[in-house]
Amino acid sequence: MEHYLLIKVEGFKQQELISECMKKNIPLRNIKIKNNIEMTLKIRNEDFASFKSIGKNKYRITIISEGGYIPLLSLILDNKARICGIFIFVLIIYFQTFFISEIRIEGYEMFTEREIRECLKEGGMFEGCKKSMNLEKLKLYLYDKLDNVAFVSINLKGCLAEVKIVEGTINLEKVDKSRPCNIVADKEGYVYKVTPIEGIRAADTGSYVKKGDVIISGTVPVKSTAYGQPESDVTERYVHAEGKVLAKIPYRFVYNQSLYEIIKKPTGNFFYALDLTLGEKRFRTADVYNPYEVSAADEIKTFKGVRPFPFSFSLSKINEIELQSKKRSREDMEKAVNKLVRQEIKEKLPKNAQILNKSLYFGKEKNIIEVAVMIESLQEIGMEQEIVFGEHAE
Repeated sequence: MEHYLLIKVEGFKQQELISECMKKNIPLRNIKIKNNIEMTLKIRNEDFASFKSIGKNKYRITIISEGGYIPLLSLILDNKARICGIFIFVLIIYFQTFFISEIRIEGYEMFTEREIRECLKEGGMFEGCKKSMNLEKLKLYLYDKLDNVAFVSINLKGCLAEVKIVEGTINLEKVDKSRPCNIVADKEGYVYKVTPIEGIRAADTGSYVKKGDVIISGTVPVKSTAYGQPESDVTERYVHAEGKVLAKIPYRFVYNQSLYEIIKKPTGNFFYALDLTLGEKRFRTADVYNPYEVSAADEIKTFKGVRPFPFSFSLSKINEIELQSKKRSREDMEKAVNKLVRQEIKEKLPKNAQILNKSLYFGKEKNIIEVAVMIESLQEIGMEQEIVFGEHAE
């Protein structure tokens, strides 16, 4: 790294010149004698003046090249474009360390990788997000959203996020049929059908039961037939009640629908806009310049990447929109409400529930239509509950 010169020396008696340099402690390196009158060598820049004074006018001394840290720095500083390139390269490497560029998921079996990635994205972790996030809060979110997860580990190694999922085992509870129990309602409803297998029926068809009411009783009365006992004496025995209980359960949903529908009609005018995203920072030219009061954007082409840092670049077509209002028909509103009802049924009703009846009631208030939907479903509502004597279960 020291500053040195590669020189060519031309002249006679080269050995005398080398000997004089050794006497005055001038180090010479890489001496290459080509012939009787020419040789090349390397010498420190600080010794070059002394070397020339020894050679005087007897030798022709030519500097071929120089090297070391001083010429290197001079070369870099003289080239402004190179300095900018190095600065930008260092800035890109530094900027990249703030983001997650890759997520690696391990240990899942029951779930798909897509499901876990979508859950991570909802919790705030995705390729291109910042590393400065609360990992403990994200773990709790995964525990809450993913069923049957025993352990979640999230480790950040540079720009790589390693997510490990350990799934738990599902142990089905075994019902001890030697224990006496009742069949009780696990939700409110109107009894539709009771089919006892063991035990006696305790609720009539059409009767309303609340959660916890006995429908099939495990307490069975027994008339005594023993000799010497009055026939009127009645005793009881306790059994493990079994059977199937179906009930009608009503649901009521209310939706507000607008009387008028807004129709978006393109005028034919448009312009193109650019959308640039770096990490979590976004710049849209349409936010700076948009001459239309109402417009809609159609994305034409998008380029995305996560290396050397997360970025995306897209070109959009901004169309001018003219808004028009149109009165909605009853059929249109019913179609929209039925779509919402199907989503409610999917989320709130059990998968094995049977829909018996569905009714829609329309009410008008100014420009808002209130639609009340009544649904009558048929569901199985029975669950086992042990018979308790005093404070202990027998």
